[in-house]
Amino acid sequence: MSSNLTLTKTVLALVTLYGVFKLGSFLWTKDALNLARKPSPQISYRRWTKRELSKHTGVDNGPILIAIKGKVYDVSLGRGFYGPGCAYNVFAGRDASRLLATQSFDEGMTEAELDAPIDDLQGLTDEDLESLDAYIGLFTVKYQCVGDLIE
Repeated sequence: MSSNLTLTKTVLALVTLYGVFKLGSFLWTKDALNLARKPSPQISYRRWTKRELSKHTGVDNGPILIAIKGKVYDVSLGRGFYGPGCAYNVFAGRDASRLLATQSFDEGMTEAELDAPIDDLQGLTDEDLESLDAYIGLFTVKYQCVGDLIE
């Protein structure tokens, strides 16, 4: 009887270990971090103006780009957040630095914003800048950087 109990415990332990291994392997291969670091198939690294950036808001299932502190990120993998009709679409296709730093939402891109110089972020508090740096860290890990924002 004792040997049957030991055998049963051993089999259960092996099955459990196998299950943990398979689950870990599945999660590792589906890791969004690894997927996000693959180059965007649609977008090459380049320089972007604000007007060029404004054309990439995810309309017609196109790419979604967001600029933060001079870097442009392809956030298309986050379409459920940044795509048309989604909560954070207001950040898509524009320099969202000030909006992200201050946790602000506005009515969206305006012609005046497109024609204005790139925001130098003057007037942001230390707390705002820390918040912005946290977003930069998040975007750097989750999304592909596809260029630089230029005048």
